[in-house]
Amino acid sequence: MKTQDKLTNELIELLQGEKIVSLVTTNAETGYPNLSMISWVLADPSGEKVHFAVGHKASSIDNLANDPNVILGVIGAGSCFSIKGKGEFSDVIEKTIKLRVVTVEVESVEDVMFYGGMVTAEPQYEKTYKKELAEKIDSEVYGVLRDAFGHTAKTNRVLNL
Repeated sequence: MKTQDKLTNELIELLQGEKIVSLVTTNAETGYPNLSMISWVLADPSGEKVHFAVGHKASSIDNLANDPNVILGVIGAGSCFSIKGKGEFSDVIEKTIKLRVVTVEVESVEDVMFYGGMVTAEPQYEKTYKKELAEKIDSEVYGVLRDAFGHTAKTNRVLNL
């Protein structure tokens, strides 16, 4: 797969929640790459944006305020993908937990799997807190993320694309 400027239909379908996704930002203090793992992720049906939620005090928010460049690492659809773009984040949203929505404007998508390799099983995880609480929080977070499709949340950073 050559580098593309938006998500493929297969990646859009894959990124409809509950996937382990790597988030790489630039640490605001050190300038080094910073790796986080996220799972509240929804790809916009257009393939031009990816929305995800993080806790309101997540270090990735400070990092994005300093440098909007982001990479999302995705394992699935038989391969590994690097989704590069610029991120903007919402004000704090108060639900059962306080969170922020980050919207990544996709600039490029690249298959980064090594030559001759194919992913045969996607990573899986379990939530280790109360099932009822997990379901309640997930429902709230995905409701907020779906709202991001209809309109861009009030943001603290304007994209310069």
